[in-house]
Amino acid sequence: MAQEGRKEPTVSLRLIIDEEKNKVVLAEAGKDFVQVLFTFLTLPMGTIVRLLEEHQDSEPVTVGCLSNLYRSVVDMKIDDFETEACKQMLLYPKNIRESRYINFKLNIDPTERFKCFGCLFFRICRMSSNFDTSLCKCGEVMNEEISFSQYEDSMQNDVGGVFSRDKSFIITDDLTLTDDSTSSFLQTLKDIGCTDVSKLREEVLHIGLKEAMTLLQCLFTSSAPLTDTFLKNQSSHVMRKIYRKPSPCMEDKGDKAEPDEVITFDAIVRRQDMKILYVECGEDFVDLLFTFLAIPLESTWEISGNNITLGRIGNLCRSFKDLNANEGTEVSSTTSECMLPYYYRCKKQLLNIRTPTPRLYLSRSYDWTLSYSRSFVLTTKRNSERMSFVDPKSDFCDRSKDGKGFVKRGTKFTVSDDLIVTPKNSSSTFSVLKMFRIHTDDLEVQAITISNAEALNLLSASLVTSSALSSAFGNLIMKKPKEEKVSWNPVLKKPKVETQRWREP
Repeated sequence: MAQEGRKEPTVSLRLIIDEEKNKVVLAEAGKDFVQVLFTFLTLPMGTIVRLLEEHQDSEPVTVGCLSNLYRSVVDMKIDDFETEACKQMLLYPKNIRESRYINFKLNIDPTERFKCFGCLFFRICRMSSNFDTSLCKCGEVMNEEISFSQYEDSMQNDVGGVFSRDKSFIITDDLTLTDDSTSSFLQTLKDIGCTDVSKLREEVLHIGLKEAMTLLQCLFTSSAPLTDTFLKNQSSHVMRKIYRKPSPCMEDKGDKAEPDEVITFDAIVRRQDMKILYVECGEDFVDLLFTFLAIPLESTWEISGNNITLGRIGNLCRSFKDLNANEGTEVSSTTSECMLPYYYRCKKQLLNIRTPTPRLYLSRSYDWTLSYSRSFVLTTKRNSERMSFVDPKSDFCDRSKDGKGFVKRGTKFTVSDDLIVTPKNSSSTFSVLKMFRIHTDDLEVQAITISNAEALNLLSASLVTSSALSSAFGNLIMKKPKEEKVSWNPVLKKPKVETQRWREP
């Protein structure tokens, strides 16, 4: 039983409601509620999938093919990954800007903060890791937690922009944000065609974690998230989505990719419509797919090149950019890159992702005379020797620029069109083919090579379609030419040529 008098944190929201239409016209919100919206955008996609599954047990929202991708990580065995930490970092992906929202009034994802660990001989080895299962260069398990002083990544700043001071905002039902003022209020009412204020009523709500999760659902599925969340208390389980295939100029930039910047795999294609049923691939392609789970929502939308329309995510992203610009602050994300913690670094990243290693130094305040002390202190200030970080995806210290991948090296996988990943050692080719109930003559195998452009297409397609591979790589499939079938015509006493056309997908 919960302790008496203990209350869940809530944030307030003032709704202006059209009573006749039972619809939210707009909302007036303070900084606390806007922080909730900001948190949505900074959550990694894997975290969003997990939170939505926990929130809606009966029929959770399916986030494109990313839900299948996350479920694949859950179902795969530890032995399928390089280390135990690999599975953990995919099931509970961390955001490099976590310190921006960890102290918000309503914490959407109350998982543990970044922690740092060293081995028993940390004072000698000077090696650290964010996972307590990593092995130090000396061979010892790094399970001694290290305390922090002013811990923050050197690549990020304190929360600024729209959160720099207490202020209020106007939020429309489609999640467009503007600064609150009389002129903005009147203009918003005018824009939505609601000028008779006598038909409107005001209601103040106190939003807790449950309501916030429903709003997160509606962010993906609804064209009117505020109305569906706070008046109807429900959301559709079918996403409102539009996926536009990239133009030829985006697909082919004319630059030949280097061998270490491409991934090749076999696509099993159905001849009838040239649809990709599944692919057989190595670890590099699976590492690329699993990286999608660590990318924050706003970065997923940004680097997709605006090829998708999904719920009201676009409105929210654009609003924060505009508000930050009005505040004179630097916009935190760009269309060309996103930033992930260092341990998501893979040998073949393909996507425009930065994975900076934290700059942490041993504090001068540490007393080296306490040889058995476990209370080491790290700081971002250059007070002493800089600490080195091990790659938790490796069994031993790995200082190479390119990190190892998540899954076992040398392993083969099958990936279905809707991104269900299965190790080949746990399924046979026969069982896969039998599942599709198709004759072998109707199948063909084509080798596909992808680079950065195709990887971006796949990221976009995985968010909004249920056939990510076919949508992203359809242009790479070689269409069969017309086949001529020659038979003998007994009447005319000469060969008869029949042309068979392949139907375009």
